[in-house]
Amino acid sequence: MTIRYRKNDEIFTSLEVVEYLLDEVDFVSENNLSAVTLLEPASGEGSFAIEIVQRLYESSQKFKFDFLKALNKNIRFVELNRDSIEKLKSNIENLIQKWGYLPKLLEDEIFICYNYLTLDNLPQFDCIVGNPPYIRHEIMEESSKKLYREKFSTFRYRADLYIPFYEHSLSLLTDGGKLSFVCSNRWLYNQYGEPLRKKIAQEYHLHKLLNLEKAQLFENQVIAYPCITTIEKKDGKETLYYESKDKEIDFVDITFSKKKSPKDGAWQNLFVEYDLNDKSLKSIEEQGFKIGIGVATGADKIFIVKKSQNINIEESRLIPLLKSNALKGKSIEWDGSYIINPYRGDKLCDLKEYPKLKAYFQKHKKQLQERHTAKKNPLKWYKTIDKIKPDLLSQPKLLLPDLATSKKLHIDRGEFYPHHNLYYITHESIEKLEKLASILMSDFVKQQLQQIGIKMNGGVVRFQAQTLRKLCIPNIEKTR
Repeated sequence: MTIRYRKNDEIFTSLEVVEYLLDEVDFVSENNLSAVTLLEPASGEGSFAIEIVQRLYESSQKFKFDFLKALNKNIRFVELNRDSIEKLKSNIENLIQKWGYLPKLLEDEIFICYNYLTLDNLPQFDCIVGNPPYIRHEIMEESSKKLYREKFSTFRYRADLYIPFYEHSLSLLTDGGKLSFVCSNRWLYNQYGEPLRKKIAQEYHLHKLLNLEKAQLFENQVIAYPCITTIEKKDGKETLYYESKDKEIDFVDITFSKKKSPKDGAWQNLFVEYDLNDKSLKSIEEQGFKIGIGVATGADKIFIVKKSQNINIEESRLIPLLKSNALKGKSIEWDGSYIINPYRGDKLCDLKEYPKLKAYFQKHKKQLQERHTAKKNPLKWYKTIDKIKPDLLSQPKLLLPDLATSKKLHIDRGEFYPHHNLYYITHESIEKLEKLASILMSDFVKQQLQQIGIKMNGGVVRFQAQTLRKLCIPNIEKTR
């Protein structure tokens, strides 16, 4: 089966990966597979299915059991697309004909054309393998997202479709059963993967994790950031971890690191060479700092202005705004931008009290009303997506751009408000912010970022709030 980046794209798993996943769940012809049950929950046209049936047949020849009986009774392929399931069935029929079996002897129950995530009558399985569909959250239909939020506890935040595929599949494992999936590795690091990581850590055993971000595992040339996870429905204290360094990977010659299996949603210790639970290390927020992201408006061309434009708005409604492009040099280079502040304290201001601001917003009212945030709150049509907090302006701030490529971090002593492509860390002590900046630029932190951060194409790590909160650093108080 296939990772789908858009609704109709299919990216086929290589045979080498198919063989590895089947080996991981012990579905091998050297074993007696006569009573072993197996499910592939997103079968496509048969990337896994052909190898599965081939192994079952070879096992039947070795252990002298009824091949067709085992196939009809124990193997299930699920696929949503009708054309794909028909092609899959045809491929299997052609295969068994070579061994002298009549295609009509295949039972229809083997091939299930249905939305896997809404199938509630499936039995439990000893082995579950596959490549769940990678459909991004924003592409999914709203009705589907609503259904999956109600049905699956791990489908939270902006989760991609493979998250509920994991949860549903894990719930179908027999005691001692094994699941092995290849999919994107984004869920290992980001916020939407935390509920699934926690569920696996607390209810199952993460047996193996292969982080193969740099490897090419698919027949098509795609950016997939792949990983392979093997999960068992049993207790376990040790996880085998491997991270690829090259595009090519030899599955026969992998050397695993042995790690303590995670016990909650924080899996950072799997990815680094030192113990992040060391008592000498603490998170940034545990040391009194606060982490945030700058303001998003939903209409920057309206809310962000310069005085050179001769905008006629009350001076009290303008706040100096800092964008990420101001941090490229050795010092902050402000471009003269201001953000229009529609708030007074914690509430939207009364436009009657600011006639110039009212006239400006009325001029752009139609465009402001078309934003998603305004449609949700029609009476607050002139609000920004994020509430502007005037107190933040005067606070000392360590500023971090979205992409962690800066050679120098900058401190704003309380002159600017950050834009949404800037992350910030606040503290009342500029001295402590300066110490923190030095630590964040250290190789110690850079290694953590490379291991636990979200990477863009090319391997550039993002400085996201969720990643910053996971970092473990030395105690600032004891740092000279």
